[in-house]
Amino acid sequence: MRLGLSSYNFASHLESGEMTLRDVIDQAAAAGADHLELALPDESLLNDTTRVQEIANHAAERGVELANYLVGGNLLDDPDAEIDRLRRHLDTAHALGVPLFRHDVTPWAWRESDQREYERVFDAIVPACRAVADHAETLGMVSTVENHGYFLNGSDRIRSLIARVDRPNFGLTLDLGNTLCVGEAPEKAVAELIGAASIVHVKDFHIRRNRPGGAWLETRGGHYLLGTIAGHGDLDLERLLGIVRAADYDGRMSIEFEGLEECRTANTVGLENVRRIWEGS
Repeated sequence: MRLGLSSYNFASHLESGEMTLRDVIDQAAAAGADHLELALPDESLLNDTTRVQEIANHAAERGVELANYLVGGNLLDDPDAEIDRLRRHLDTAHALGVPLFRHDVTPWAWRESDQREYERVFDAIVPACRAVADHAETLGMVSTVENHGYFLNGSDRIRSLIARVDRPNFGLTLDLGNTLCVGEAPEKAVAELIGAASIVHVKDFHIRRNRPGGAWLETRGGHYLLGTIAGHGDLDLERLLGIVRAADYDGRMSIEFEGLEECRTANTVGLENVRRIWEGS
């Protein structure tokens, strides 16, 4: 098992300018991460070949593999233009030496109004995902979606999409906790989806039944979630990682932190906790 971090963990510092991507790579190296996922808040790497090469070189110098390149996506309005944009991001990921690519299919919070709209949108995203995966294949890369948000989440929807796209290089960035957003038990989802996982995200949440104050996320099942340090929340990480281990998964896993704690401490403690849990699972 190779355990790393996501640049998303430093999103607020990247957006404010307090940190640069080089700083994030340095932090990943200092924390002992095996790799770093690139989930950037903007599209500044597109068409900037000099910066792309500088980042690739710096990661190599620090011994941090760039493992996954993650971008948002919206295939609802103008799918042809969006497919072209995602292909250009794929080219950038390839130039960075990244083997995996994850794209969204709708905005994170979008949800269908009824079953008819769900089926219409689902039918439309299948050929779009094929087109992106086919371009990834020409680059020797794997294209993935992630189980997150309110639309493309839950084990049934993910399995259906992977089956219908039907490309050997199309898989899943599997988040161990995100199916809570749509009311599905993470243990059930992970058991059903681990076979499709190209990379695994480990995160943790505080979970409440009643609305607390502050920045809590309301799920489709009427619960409330707040991100926290891996191992400090209410997810049963021992059980979830045990399911992953029992499936003989030996790929990459990344800590994804989105809590209120200071991110450098959260990353270091999260890495320590997940390594300890994995070794004991």
